[in-house]
This record gives sequence, structure tokens and C-alpha cells, in this order.
Amino acid sequence: MSSRDLTSSREMPYFVISVIFSLLLYILAIFSLFGIAILLVLVGILLYANAIMLGSIRGNGIRINEKQFPDVYERVISLSTKMNLKKVPDVFVIHSEGAFNAFATRFLGRNMVVIYSEVFELARERGEAELDFIIAHELAHVKRRHVWKNILIMPAQFIPFLSQAYSRSCEYTCDREAAYYIQNGVAAKRALTILGVGKKLYTEVNEDAYLEQIHTESNVAVWLSEVLSSHPLLPKRIQAVGTFMQVDGTPTYYSNAGKIALGIGAFLGIFFVGYIGVIALFAAGTFTYASLFSGSILDELSAEEDYSSTDYYLSMTPLMEAVSNGEEEKVRDLIADGANLEDFDSEGTTSLHYAIYGDDLAIAEVLLDAGANPNTADEYTNALTAALDMENYEMVSLLYEYGADPKIEDPLGYSALNRLGVYSEEDFLKALNSN
Repeated sequence: MSSRDLTSSREMPYFVISVIFSLLLYILAIFSLFGIAILLVLVGILLYANAIMLGSIRGNGIRINEKQFPDVYERVISLSTKMNLKKVPDVFVIHSEGAFNAFATRFLGRNMVVIYSEVFELARERGEAELDFIIAHELAHVKRRHVWKNILIMPAQFIPFLSQAYSRSCEYTCDREAAYYIQNGVAAKRALTILGVGKKLYTEVNEDAYLEQIHTESNVAVWLSEVLSSHPLLPKRIQAVGTFMQVDGTPTYYSNAGKIALGIGAFLGIFFVGYIGVIALFAAGTFTYASLFSGSILDELSAEEDYSSTDYYLSMTPLMEAVSNGEEEKVRDLIADGANLEDFDSEGTTSLHYAIYGDDLAIAEVLLDAGANPNTADEYTNALTAALDMENYEMVSLLYEYGADPKIEDPLGYSALNRLGVYSEEDFLKALNSN
């Protein structure tokens, strides 16, 4: 299996975007004395903090070698050889105070893998395969030079959510690579379960019930916690590695995209209503401008953009409104008048998506007949995965008839094949016909 097959589909796009943005900031810094000063200060702080932390680890941690835990050292060497690492990284064990983790880093030009003591104790409690997965995962970070890449794209951290998204994609990649090299998908899933519940209770965890939380615990708060995190949610990682290794019995669950979208919409709606309410209070004279704002801010408020019916937070077009209201004749009239079928709202949702979310097969067919893109995707789903979320198999068949590709992944990383738990278009059609 090639390195490309093991790589998460999102890692390279996120990395390229991060590199482009970082290079732009580096170029700006070069032509600005102030920018160079800020860059040097940031790099200096980063290097200082990193040196102090890693110096403490190398001074206080236990280094694994031929004399110290030689059995584990042999496995590190074996895995490094399998993964074609030119040089075996230094491996240290440190006291974790109950935390369960490991990480890869660099110190003075040398690659390091740091294993917390709770993880390491697995080797003494019949968890050798699970420990192999955790070690191989960190070796994969070294092999793919993720530490160097993160230093290179450090300015990309100024883009909201981008650095976290790239980091999550790297974690998926290293999970795949580790599972592949130890050739034990079951142990890989167990190792990830350990990260959630610890080395004592993981054998008692009902995996199906745990993975079901991907759907049952799917809401805007959980979604936000993940997009702000450098690591994917553990149930998603367990499901992803089980699916990749084709482990029998691995269930397939999906986030409730509709529920998340409603939560985001509700949050934005509350914010919008509150904003309008404050403006209304000012307009009614409940508060005086002078008591709260300076003159310059008053001028900005007076110049504030007017909110029209097509400029609220979802930015719906007349065609989207007609689709949402089920007004088929009006939809036909708007299309005849030249309405753009691919206009989208602030969440990337097109008119066809609105028809799918509304289970309106007739209007969906009108839009598709008029040339709507059957592979359209918003921030959460593409047309096919949205229809499968709605369990509308007639809609799925209609979209497929008009050219929707079941192999295309939606923004959350799932394709229609994944949703149905199949691996080929032929099996997709069989599953579709059985529903």
C-alpha cells in the first residue's frame, strides 16, 4: 500500500492552504522591520519554551535503549525498520500523573518520541499490540515530518480553525499508518479506546454503544469542541481506523448534520435578534448614545449596513425561499426568469440542498432537469449524503440518475458509499435497491 493510500484525503489540501498563507506572512515580514521583529520574538519564545520542556524530559525521563526496557526498544527498532525510518528516534518514558498520551517532537535536530508512563505500562499488562500501535502512531508523525511542517506553517495558526483542521487530518493519517504497519485493526481500535477510558476499563467498553455517540452526542457544542481541537473525537478515530482496516463488526455512524446546522442557525439567530434588539432600543431612545459610545463609534453605527430580506444570516435567495415553501410553480417561473441554480447561502447550501432537506422530490427533479449540480455540497453534506441522512432513498436514486457520484466525500469526510457501509458503486446500487 502506498503512502498516498495511507494519507487522509484532507491532509494535503489543508497543508497547501497553510503553506500559502504562511509564505505570504513570511514575505510581508521580510519587507517590514516591525514584522521581522515580531517573527523573531515569536520564534524565540517558541524555541525557548520547547527547549525548557524537552530539556526537562531528557533530564528526568527514562530513555529506552538496549539497557533500559530492551524488549520495548527492540519493538521500536522493528517498527522503525518497517516504516523505513532512516534513524531510530530517541524514546523517553515520563511520569504522566494519570494522563494517557504520547507525542513526537524534535530536540536539537534529533527526533524524539515521548511516551507517558500510563501508556508504557500496557507492555507490562498484556497490551503489547496496543502499545505497538501507539508507538507506530508517533513514529508516523516522525516519518511524515509533521513536527517540521507545523513549524513551517506556524503563521497559519492565525487563520481560525485551519491549524486545528490540519492537525486532525494528520492524526487520521497516523492512525491509518500505525494500524497498517502493525497489521492489527482490532488492537488499533482498542488502543484508541484506552485513550478515552484508561488501561483498566477499556476491555469492558461496548464499542458499538461508544461509536453510536457519534450520532447521539452530535450537536453544536460537540461540533465546536472538535473544530477547536487538534485531535478528532475518539469515537470517530476508532470508527475510521476500523473501517480502513476493514475490521469485521465495525459499525458506521454519522454526525447529525441537520442538528448541528440547526444549532449553529439558532446561535446565529439569537445573536442576530439580540443585535437587532439593541439597535431597536437605541432607536426608541431607551439608551442615549453619549452614555455608551464615543462620537467616532456613533458615526460607525449610523453608517451600519441595512439588513434586507435577502441579507440576513442565511442569505436566502428567492429561489431558495420558493423551494423551502414547496412552491413548485414559482420555482419553475424563477428558473425560467434566469435564477441562478448554484447560488448558495452563508453555509454553502444551494436550492437543490433545500429541496433535499425538505424531502421535496418533485422540486428536486425540476431543479435537476434545469441543470442543478447533483454533487452540490454545503458545509456539512453533499447532495447524496444529505438525502441518505434524510433516509429518502427515492431522492438518492433520483440524484444518482442525474449523475451524482457516490464516491465523492462530503465536507465531513463521508461519501454515500460510507453512509451505506459499502465499498463499491455496484454494492451501493444493491444496497439502494434493497431499501
